[in-house]
This record gives sequence, structure tokens and C-alpha cells, in this order.
Amino acid sequence: MVNILIHQFQPDGAVVDASALEQFQRQWATYQKLVDSDELSHAAVGALLRDTLNRSFDRPFAFLDIACGDASQMRALSGTKVRHYHGVDLSEPALELAANNLKDMPFEVELDHGDFVEAVTRRPEPADVAWCSLSIHHFATDEKLRLMRALHASTGSLLMIYEPTRQDGETREGYLQRFRRVNQPRWTMLTPEEWAQIDHHVTTCDLPETQAAWLDLGRQAGFSKARELFQDPTGFYRMFRYDR
Repeated sequence: MVNILIHQFQPDGAVVDASALEQFQRQWATYQKLVDSDELSHAAVGALLRDTLNRSFDRPFAFLDIACGDASQMRALSGTKVRHYHGVDLSEPALELAANNLKDMPFEVELDHGDFVEAVTRRPEPADVAWCSLSIHHFATDEKLRLMRALHASTGSLLMIYEPTRQDGETREGYLQRFRRVNQPRWTMLTPEEWAQIDHHVTTCDLPETQAAWLDLGRQAGFSKARELFQDPTGFYRMFRYDR
């Protein structure tokens, strides 16, 4: 059963206009090229997510997916004991794609359009595990901490994230230079326009933390344990686990 809860930002409930929808579709198609070519290591991360869930839960559990997007990565939940999936995203078009991708899953699905902290704090009961992939890095450090504190308060067992990570001592500008130097020659599947789109997004939106900072944010949020689980081959993306 798919239950889509749409909470509009506009008082009149206005839907996304045609130009905004076109922009979303164009950007999503570019991102999908990277996913399809596994340039962001989704296959390895999905396998590690599934293995971690199977080792951690021998009973049915509730899964919270922050910034779920189209939920295509949630194929990783197949073969686990998940009983309820709650996906939250700021993009209504992405949630429409998620509804289609999850319609045949053998667990209850709830999709929510709205602010992440608000959606997390109004849950009627804690999730057993929370997950966020390639999204928290868009927030400033204090906003990251605010979200992670909300996730600590609403998660019964553990939180896992997969996010861009700066090298030790690397500035944001240094990270951006390394991103262009390493990835532009690698991502040959992108057209020049698509690369420019990615570069603009990273330059204007990405605020990655160092490994030490990501771990410290979890501890500040109240988690008792924080550790790194995975680093992708390029060194740009890392998966972290935080335990209650």
C-alpha cells in the first residue's frame, strides 16, 4: 500500500509550475546518468545498507528515508525484514517517481512532502533506522546538527548517511577544485551542458564536512557511537553509521 502525504508549501496548494517541472526533469535526467553508470557507488552502498540491516534486525522494522528522491536505491530493502517505509523529500515530482518505484514492494509505504525536521518530529512513533543519502551536505553545519538531533530523537536504533566528504585539512574551495579535477575527466557520459549543470549545483549547494566533522556531528546529536563504514574509490563519498 502506498500512502502519499503531500504537504504543500504554498497556502493555496499550488502545484509545481511547468518551467519548474521541466528544470527538475532535466536535472534528474543528468543525475540518473551518474546513477546508471554507478559513478556514485550506489551498488556498493546499497549492498552494504542491505547487509547492515540484515545483521542489525532479525525482526520487522520501520525505515525512515530522509531526502528519498525517487527511492530507486530502496531496491536494497528487498530481502530485509522492513515492515514500514517512510520517505520524505522536498520535491513533489521526485515523490511521484518514488510512488511508482515502490508500488510493488512487499511492505507498507508512506511518502511525505515537506521539511525534513518537521516530518521527522511529527512521526507518531520512532523509526528503528534512519537513512539519508547525498543530501545533508546541502545544509550549513548548524543545520546539519539540527537535523541529526531530530533524527536522534526519532530513531530507536541507528542512523546511516552517505555524503560527500572533504579531506583532512581541505577547504571547501580545495574540495571544489578536486571535484572538477577528478570527476570531469571521469564523467564522459555527460554532455558539456550536463557537466556545467552538475558543476553549478556543486558550487552553489555543496557544503561537505570532513570525516572527523561528520563523526563529531553524530556525537553532538546524541548518538553514543559514530564510525565510517565505506569510502568510494574516488574518495569523495563516505558512508557513516551512528548508533543510539
